[in-house]
Amino acid sequence: MTSHTINARRKQSGITLIEVSIGLIIAAIVAAAAFIAFQNNARRTEVQDNIKLITEVISETKQKVGSTSGYTGLTNAVAAQLAILKVDSAGAVLPNSYNGTITIAEVDANNASLTWSDIEGDQCTDIMLAVASGITGVATDPAATAPTELTANGAFGLDQSTTICGTGDTPVDLVMFFGRR
Repeated sequence: MTSHTINARRKQSGITLIEVSIGLIIAAIVAAAAFIAFQNNARRTEVQDNIKLITEVISETKQKVGSTSGYTGLTNAVAAQLAILKVDSAGAVLPNSYNGTITIAEVDANNASLTWSDIEGDQCTDIMLAVASGITGVATDPAATAPTELTANGAFGLDQSTTICGTGDTPVDLVMFFGRR
């Protein structure tokens, strides 16, 4: 090699194909991590919003209905009239964030049930465990008139949540039972 060839190589500038490839790989990894973080944040937000709404509905029902006359005659129409459930301009109860129905009903004079339909299977456990202290039991059959699993000291075990919520991505109808206090 001559000194002229060495000087020519030193003066070359730019990036190589390997450097471009490495840059693209790094960008793809960062984009994938950001996408996963966004999905996890959206899931957490949806779960927290549903927990808040369920807790509010149960609390308002106890306050507006349970503390006075009991739950005799409690229906969605009564709950909507008392502004416990949100309704559209035609008076129909609005769906939950899973686009499922919300149903509140009398079990007996001292107990009521709230059905939250079409909860995503992977979110059911989080919701159930979070609202456990405000309910007396749960079921997954919307026609249930009694809980299939009772709370133990206001809490559920993970084994109970797996039985109730399942382990897959199949939507679940969560029926939560609560008393007057």
